Amino acid sequence: MMQVIAGMALLVLIQQLKAPSNLKTVFVFISLLSLNFLYVPLFHLKADLASYWSLRKLYYLPAGVVAGFLLIIIPMAGALVAGKLNVHAVQIDSVSMTSIFFTFLIIGWEELWFRSLLLNYCNRHLSKFNIAITVGLLFMLIHILNPEISLVKEGPELFLAGTLLTALYFYYRNIWVPVGLHFGNNYFGSIIHTNINDHSLFGSEGYNHIFLLLVAVIFFLMKLRRSGRENFD
Repeated sequence: MMQVIAGMALLVLIQQLKAPSNLKTVFVFISLLSLNFLYVPLFHLKADLASYWSLRKLYYLPAGVVAGFLLIIIPMAGALVAGKLNVHAVQIDSVSMTSIFFTFLIIGWEELWFRSLLLNYCNRHLSKFNIAITVGLLFMLIHILNPEISLVKEGPELFLAGTLLTALYFYYRNIWVPVGLHFGNNYFGSIIHTNINDHSLFGSEGYNHIFLLLVAVIFFLMKLRRSGRENFD
């Protein structure tokens, strides 16, 4: 909860700055990155930093991106097979380094906010299973502040996404998997467009997408339990 409040305070403060939105994104990223480094001496997280942020595990990042891409493509493939989507109706925006960079920064600060090193401190007192569920709930509830989002419609997806990313963080013991998955899902979801985006079953927020997330959440929570990694470190 402390991390959520701190992140909200930073967002509100930076939004008051008279600066371009892209520059504000950089400020938020740097601020949350600095906050995480501050946690290291405060909560004795040096070993966790070396393990969970290790550059030797950076190869997990592209694997996560591919997984995020699949979360977008699989429901579309189902729509094609069911005859609900024509391949000619699929539109893909042009890819630019600028869009990739700033999308990565946005994803980065969201991950630094919700998958911060503070989770490793919390794991000394709470199980990884409970932390994953709690972060999923917080991730869902924080979107109450966005008037454009309906929790009734999008709440289940937000809860499952927050829970899954946290379970992946603990299971693979690094931040690169959730960063990659989050980036792949958001970036490809933003550049690939179809005429069924609002379809209740095959749309970008349809039941197929939610079902995939639910299966992944159950799978990795069970993997945590079976491996013993849901317990305290």
